[in-house]
Amino acid sequence: MNDRYLYRGINEKLYDTSKGVLYPKLNCPFNYIFKADGTIKADGIATAGPSEKNAVLRHELRQEGFPTSGISTTPVFGRAQYYATNGGKYSIGYVFKIDRNLFRKFGVKEYIVSEWIPHPSIPEDKEVILVAQDFGSLPIEVIVDTMKVSVQPGAGEGRS
Repeated sequence: MNDRYLYRGINEKLYDTSKGVLYPKLNCPFNYIFKADGTIKADGIATAGPSEKNAVLRHELRQEGFPTSGISTTPVFGRAQYYATNGGKYSIGYVFKIDRNLFRKFGVKEYIVSEWIPHPSIPEDKEVILVAQDFGSLPIEVIVDTMKVSVQPGAGEGRS
């Protein structure tokens, strides 16, 4: 763990709706079973049956926004800022600063995407998926700061 802090950017509307709490899209165990429906190639990356590896792969796959109990973060502040404004779609957003040193104490598990899958969709994100012990919102205790941000030219490309 090189970077003590991770960041999560969300737009102003989502921030207001969630009241500043970081919720995953689903509240269920962090595992997934791929079906033989063409979603993924049979190239050995996915495993048979339900697994965390499949959940990491599906959560991240082609940046489709597939719902899991994971919350995407990055150790790169500029990338979080980009996602907070959705690349300029929103003029204002919020970036949460999350302290990895508090994960064990508050039951948060992290999945460094590049350690689980060989070719992340957006490598420059250095994505880390966070999962709370109860598969729900991140404990507020691990969030050490929330910063209001605005559009910054040249923050990078990607999809939130």
